[in-house]
Amino acid sequence: MTKIKNLVVVAGLAIGASAFGQTADSSRAYAAELVSDAGARVSLLDGGSGYDKGGFMIGSADGNNSLYVFGSAQIRYYADFRDDNNGAIENFTHGFENRLTRLGVKGSVWDKAFTYQVRGEFGAEGAFSLETAYAGYSWDNGFGILVGQLKHPLLRESMIDNEYQLAVERSVSESFFSGGYTQGLQFTYASDAFRMWTGFTDGANTANTNFGSAAEADYCLNFRGEFKAMGADWGRFDDFTSWKSSEDMGILIGAAISWQDTGETGGTNVDNVQSLTYTVDAQFEGQGWNAFASVVGVHGDSDVQTESTDDFGVVLQAGIFVTDQVELFGRWDSIFWDSARVDSNGDGLKDAHFATAGVNYYLSPESHAAKISADVIYAFEATQDIDPTVDNNLPFFDGSSNYGLLGQPDDGEFAIRTQLQVVF
Repeated sequence: MTKIKNLVVVAGLAIGASAFGQTADSSRAYAAELVSDAGARVSLLDGGSGYDKGGFMIGSADGNNSLYVFGSAQIRYYADFRDDNNGAIENFTHGFENRLTRLGVKGSVWDKAFTYQVRGEFGAEGAFSLETAYAGYSWDNGFGILVGQLKHPLLRESMIDNEYQLAVERSVSESFFSGGYTQGLQFTYASDAFRMWTGFTDGANTANTNFGSAAEADYCLNFRGEFKAMGADWGRFDDFTSWKSSEDMGILIGAAISWQDTGETGGTNVDNVQSLTYTVDAQFEGQGWNAFASVVGVHGDSDVQTESTDDFGVVLQAGIFVTDQVELFGRWDSIFWDSARVDSNGDGLKDAHFATAGVNYYLSPESHAAKISADVIYAFEATQDIDPTVDNNLPFFDGSSNYGLLGQPDDGEFAIRTQLQVVF
């Protein structure tokens, strides 16, 4: 019996030793696999792929070919308060909305100087719309060229992307005077203190149109120049925010002009319209505070109008950090209509004034990657008077308004807007 027990013990020890050997061999093999995988990843990163300050990317070892994937999402809650107009309209409307869901790719092909970008967005109702699709080339002397569909380089506020605004939404003034997206070409130049865009395009707000579309201008010529009076680099002016850790003061002064003639493209040849848009703006960024001011005007002439029109817009905006992650901001913007502008009743339009105030909380410190915003917008004049049935391209408020305002015949409408933003 004792011999049997001894045999069992010996067999158990042999089996255990064998199992231990196999486990050790497996562990060594797995460790070698991890080392090999890590080496491959290092090799991949050495080739230019991975993640850097520009985002997620794939690239060649020489850096000439690269592809960055980027995007963002803005989820909002609106609460709109109106006078009930004797029960004719709802006095409180609220709800959620995916204001912006954006996806895009950018990078270089063949040479670092030959760049591209393709970007689109899913609107609040889920429809996909192409925003930018262009190629560019830059020379060593600071000159470059952009060809395709891109932002019309006119208003400073428009040129800063949605994700990098101070308030939940851009100013109402911007919506009227903005050139939106256009198709054409832009010659560019940038030095340490000056940069410019000058172009030949299809005109303002002509995204996703064919060359014979009646929505396009016959031609459009534009120029924008910016002078960096103070600041170490241009990148700090890509948003309106200035972090408390900023090492220096930044001052950017800009001016732009755009001229377009419309009436013959698309075989319309009915209403020949010429419009001249011009603007001057200034952006200030200090250590934890910022300020922005702009003035814009549009002079328009038309064959069907008895006289020309001149409309003006003003935006004043400022923000300040009260902690490292909490930023307070305020804005006043106005539209001063030409006396010839009328509403649906034939009455002259009153100048429109809007006040906005709110707060940003940066979940990701000193980054727009994750941010919660809340603000209130107040309309000093009747918003319903800005009527879409009048053929004057005026902005208006309805259920699709990004401002949270729905329109009422009296002054005093206001809305509370909250937003969660994620940028990758």
